[in-house]
Amino acid sequence: MAYNLHDDNRAEMDFQINKYTLKCLRIMLFAITVLWLMNILRIFIVNQNLMSIAFFTVAGILIFTLICGRIVDLRKKWVKYILITITVSAIMVLGVTLTYHTLLLSVIPLLIATQYTDKKVLAYTFALTLIGNFVIVMGGYFWGVCDANMLLLTTEPTSFYMGVSGKSVTFESINSNPWYTLSMYFVLPRCILHTLMLPIIQSISKNIMNTEQHAVAMKRLSEIDEMTGLYNRNKFLSMVEKEYIRMDKLCVIFWDVNNLKQINDSLGHEKGDALITTVGRMVLTLTDVNKKGYRIGGDEFVIIVENPQEGEIDDLLHKWEKLIKLQSQAVEMDLSVAVGYALGEGKEVDRIIKDADRLMYQKKKEQKKL
Repeated sequence: MAYNLHDDNRAEMDFQINKYTLKCLRIMLFAITVLWLMNILRIFIVNQNLMSIAFFTVAGILIFTLICGRIVDLRKKWVKYILITITVSAIMVLGVTLTYHTLLLSVIPLLIATQYTDKKVLAYTFALTLIGNFVIVMGGYFWGVCDANMLLLTTEPTSFYMGVSGKSVTFESINSNPWYTLSMYFVLPRCILHTLMLPIIQSISKNIMNTEQHAVAMKRLSEIDEMTGLYNRNKFLSMVEKEYIRMDKLCVIFWDVNNLKQINDSLGHEKGDALITTVGRMVLTLTDVNKKGYRIGGDEFVIIVENPQEGEIDDLLHKWEKLIKLQSQAVEMDLSVAVGYALGEGKEVDRIIKDADRLMYQKKKEQKKL
């Protein structure tokens, strides 16, 4: 099967968003627990039976989901649909039991769905949200906390229902057909509001993503050497100070281009820059996850291998010898690059760098004599 970088990146993005969604569910579990305790203490005044039903049902759903989240592979494509369904379901339970107290919660699934940048996920969530509107309104009317607006269908401000004397007028309920009236007065308006809110939510999500991508791009520009594609000296110093010092074992390999001054003087600086670019790109081909490459000077390059395995350094240097021969044949000139390396523990990174640098210059002197 062909390797697809786009699919791999999408899976990694989904993995991170799924982790964030599980974090949101943990926060929801904490919040509903706090409300339940407040209800017991009569601070959050709602019928205790309804509050208990809401708490134990939602808590059971969320705890089961959080346990499964530690077992299943969060990179699977279907996981996000399950998490969205769980989120909508939990909000529906809260909406049915606590009615008007949970009105703002219905937008949370849409906010989560927009992070996935997948139109299918967003459409699925939007459809569930519209269904949830109907379930919450109807279920709340018959079984949840009594909402007087649902009974009397009030659509005017308080003053409209007040008599001349300032006392409330007495009138009977006009909601004789709740399936129709609630659909028209509550379900339909909420669906319209969610529909109108959707492009706003998408725009906010897109703006946040663009801002993040810009920040990542700017950070990358500040760390990358444009000529070679390797990391620059600033990144090198930062990694030495913050990361490499904590590694168990390191290998530092130095490269330095020989005779660069003579090439600049005889052939011009453009040829010299081309040579630096060529050598830098060759060093770049040797890098991977545990081998980061840097251009730390005009013609000085470094690769630091993190926790190298037995024989890994020999293989890397062997690859370098092959590269230098092939490139020399391609450009029809004898490329000469001095190489030196040293190994040790991460806490000795400064000493390892000095040893590798010293050995590289020693090799450089030997090559010049030859």
